[in-house]
Amino acid sequence: MKTTPTDNQPVIVSVPPTTITRYLEASEQVEQTLGRSPGPEFLMSLAVEHEDAFELVDLFCGEIIEALRQTTAATH
Repeated sequence: MKTTPTDNQPVIVSVPPTTITRYLEASEQVEQTLGRSPGPEFLMSLAVEHEDAFELVDLFCGEIIEALRQTTAATH
């Protein structure tokens, strides 16, 4: 199979237990804030440049809340 630079390739990495715990807690925080979470795996996939899971929660929730505010403002 020929691949190109734009093809997605799965990557398997070892993650320390403390990192997994942080992202499980972050997922729970998103669920408490928004009523639902995409899950710790999704948050971890967004976390390439973020070490602090809770910083990521703030960014993720902030973006969703801002998008909802813009949608609400556009309908009024």
